[in-house]
Amino acid sequence: MNFKSMFGSLVIIASFATNTAFALDAETESASKALGAKMVSEVSFEEGKSTLTETAKTDIRNMVSEASKKGKIDELKVAVWADREYPTEGTKASKQDVKLANDRARVMKDFIKDELKVSSVETYNMTERPNALQKFIKTDTAKTKTAMETSGAAPRTTDETGFMGRKAKSSNAVIMVYMK
Repeated sequence: MNFKSMFGSLVIIASFATNTAFALDAETESASKALGAKMVSEVSFEEGKSTLTETAKTDIRNMVSEASKKGKIDELKVAVWADREYPTEGTKASKQDVKLANDRARVMKDFIKDELKVSSVETYNMTERPNALQKFIKTDTAKTKTAMETSGAAPRTTDETGFMGRKAKSSNAVIMVYMK
């Protein structure tokens, strides 16, 4: 187990002890709220893998259950990273990173739709920056990725990940809940 995943596990354990779903960095929470999400959470993937751990499944179940108690869920939006941070302007992720993030997004979407019966799940591959057309017509993809980057919720370099990589998103997914 690497230090980052060990630290992330400690954050999750500590946050459950205080009866909150997850300890999010302020930038992620701010970006999600600016996008209109009523709840936000993060789950981690094992490096190089696209399968959800039992811990991640439990965390997602708990979040959806908590949201359902507050009203009717309209949609879940899931931003998914590979094992690298959001690419800097003018760079492209490798085909392997794009595939890994796509595989993770598919696994999360299938789990949420099939097991948790949330009918509307939108995913965003955070290994790819929005293209010029997406930015021009202000697609949901462009709005989401831009908001996450602008707020600092999508760090691009290790210099932007904060103390001990606290804000790092590599190997993670951010789940945003939208209510009706």
